[in-house]
Amino acid sequence: MGWRAWVKCAVGVALALSVVIEVRAKQPVFVSWLVADDPGDQTILHYWERYELEELSPNEKVDLGTMLFYRGYPKDAVRVLESALDQDEELNEAWFRIGLVEHQQGDLREARIAYKRCLKLFKGHGWCNFYLGLLEEQDGHGKKAMEYYRAAFHYAPVLADREVNPEMASSDLTLGAWLMMAHDDAFKKALPMPYLHPKRVERIKTGFAGEIEQSNADKKAKKRAKRNEKKNGTVEKVGGSGTTARLVPVTTATKTSKSKPPQTQPKPGPRKAEPGKTVKPPPPGVSEDETPWGLPGNRNVSSDAYPGF
Repeated sequence: MGWRAWVKCAVGVALALSVVIEVRAKQPVFVSWLVADDPGDQTILHYWERYELEELSPNEKVDLGTMLFYRGYPKDAVRVLESALDQDEELNEAWFRIGLVEHQQGDLREARIAYKRCLKLFKGHGWCNFYLGLLEEQDGHGKKAMEYYRAAFHYAPVLADREVNPEMASSDLTLGAWLMMAHDDAFKKALPMPYLHPKRVERIKTGFAGEIEQSNADKKAKKRAKRNEKKNGTVEKVGGSGTTARLVPVTTATKTSKSKPPQTQPKPGPRKAEPGKTVKPPPPGVSEDETPWGLPGNRNVSSDAYPGF
C-alpha cells in the first residue's frame, strides 16, 4: 500500500471521528448516563428519541420533563417543559412542573412566576395553590401563604392529609388555614337560611311542585295509553282535561253512534280589580286567559302569593 492510500485512510478515519464527536456534542449529557438494563432509563431514552424526531405531544413532553427531573437533570427537564409550552402555551401543567423544578432548585422568583402562570390558566389547581403558598411562607409572606393554602384546601381537601401531601408537616401555617376553612364551612351550614324564607316563596314553590306532579302524571297516562293501544287495538280516551284518562276499547256501536258535542264551560270574565287598583289589560292579540305563564291570575299559583312583588 502506497503512501497515498495511507493518507486517504487517515482522512477517512478523521472524518468519521469528527462526525461521531459532532453527534455526541448535540446529545445532552444525560443520554450518556442512562443505564441500558434499567427500565426507567430505557423509558426516558425511548421518549427522548421520539422527542428528537418531534413525535411527542405536549402532554408527553410534560411526562418526559417530569422523568428527567426525578432522574436528576433539572435543566434538561425545564428545556423539555418549555418545548411543550411552545406547542401549547395554555398547558397549565407544564407551568406547574416548571415551578416545581425551579422551587426545588431554590429559584423562588422563577418558581413564583411559573406557579402564577399556572393559576392564571387554572385557578382551581390544588397542588399549585399549595406549593405557591409554601413558597410565600418560605419567603416570609404569611398572609399571602394563608390565602393560597385556603384555596388549595378548598379545591382539593385531600391535600390536608399528610399521607397524600407530606409537605403539610413542613409548614407552620397549613393547619391554621385548614381550621379557618373548616370553620367557614361549618358557619355557612349553620346559618338559619331555611327558616328565613317568606311564606310567599313557599307557596310559589308548592305551586310549581303541583304543576310538575300533574305533568308527570299526564306523561305516565300517555305511556299507559300507548301500551294499551298496542295490546288491545284502537282505544278511545274518556275523560276531560286535568283528569286521569280512562281507556276503553272502541266497538262497532261506538263508531256508528253519533258523538255528542263536548260540553264547554263558559270562559271566565275579565279579572276584577282590587279596590283602589286597576288591572292592566293584556298585550294586543293576547286574550285574558293567555297572559304570560307565571303571572298573577294564571292557574299555576294563587295570586295571593305575590303581594309586594
